[in-house]
Amino acid sequence: MHALAEYGLMHVKLYEDIARFGHIATAYAYPVKVNARYVMDPSPTPKFDNPKMDNCAALQLFGAGREKRIYAIPPYTTVVSLDFEDHPFTRYRFNAPCALCGADNSYLDEIVTDDKGGRMFVCSDTDFCEQRQAAGHHGTESAAPHKEKANV
Repeated sequence: MHALAEYGLMHVKLYEDIARFGHIATAYAYPVKVNARYVMDPSPTPKFDNPKMDNCAALQLFGAGREKRIYAIPPYTTVVSLDFEDHPFTRYRFNAPCALCGADNSYLDEIVTDDKGGRMFVCSDTDFCEQRQAAGHHGTESAAPHKEKANV
């Protein structure tokens, strides 16, 4: 597959999203082209973080346990998300900041809050969110600190 650069299946996967939803709906495991040559699935990295992989100073390692393989991207390597000319790569963004810390530059998870369809959006990176809250940043919801109950 890599020797012949046969990556048609990855493009078909993206095209099927366009045909079904009108846009590329893949939220994670979004395929990338590494060093203008090799295509890989950076699972479990969310689509939102794909641009951070480009020219990253760190060695990036990805494990495919069932395939018994490890994929590595060397530091400062060009990494580009696959796309089409008429459907360029875009990060999906909710039209709301994090409900806990107010961040508008973080990947958000949608949390269903009740049976009536209530929902809120919170940072996927909980450590980042907690650091912002500790620094005094707050969103529209308050996050009471979680305390473990002692087993008696």
